[in-house]
Amino acid sequence: MDKARVLYKLADAIKDERLRGLVYKYLDRVLSSASSVCVSFDEAPGEIEEHHSYPGGLLDHTISVTRISVYIADLFKEVYGYDINRDLVLACAILHDLYKVLEFKYNGVMIERCEQYYPHDARISGEILANEGLVELAKCITELHGYYGYTSLESLVVGLSDILDAKFHSVIQSKIRNYLARRGRADIRSFYEFVRSREWCKKGVIEEIMLTPP
Repeated sequence: MDKARVLYKLADAIKDERLRGLVYKYLDRVLSSASSVCVSFDEAPGEIEEHHSYPGGLLDHTISVTRISVYIADLFKEVYGYDINRDLVLACAILHDLYKVLEFKYNGVMIERCEQYYPHDARISGEILANEGLVELAKCITELHGYYGYTSLESLVVGLSDILDAKFHSVIQSKIRNYLARRGRADIRSFYEFVRSREWCKKGVIEEIMLTPP
């Protein structure tokens, strides 16, 4: 849970008190839940195979998407003059994958789908709409994956950030798997340990990884 405290620091930048309080509320609910989730947030993956598919991947992905979203929102406002709701972008980015703790599980060996699976984005956006009445936030979370089309700048900005980070890591991840396989470390545990250790981020290592075919 300590590592995930960075999400509260990101939420601190939300100026709207009601929106900031809601983000704190949902973070509290997930980060303090031990029995009502399939996996703790610190151990939750971003996906099973696609991107950030290792224990702790969800936290890395959420931090990255949130920071990219804020940067893009500020950049587009500066360059194009678009009036983008920065608070909404922050809230949407922080919460967009939060309920993946109800979608995946980690048994200490492999990441699997939780038995009581229900689409995480639909679940959290439905709760926000029904319980909080915050239509724009619920809509942003629903739209950002692009399944229903974008009807706000905020959902588009967070959606683009999500795509960018997911694509970046899916490419890196694929190369890492082959890099390890060539060294006789093709098992899933070696992959989890290697990614979480940040060994791949070292200059000489990442250069070699990038030369490895996907």
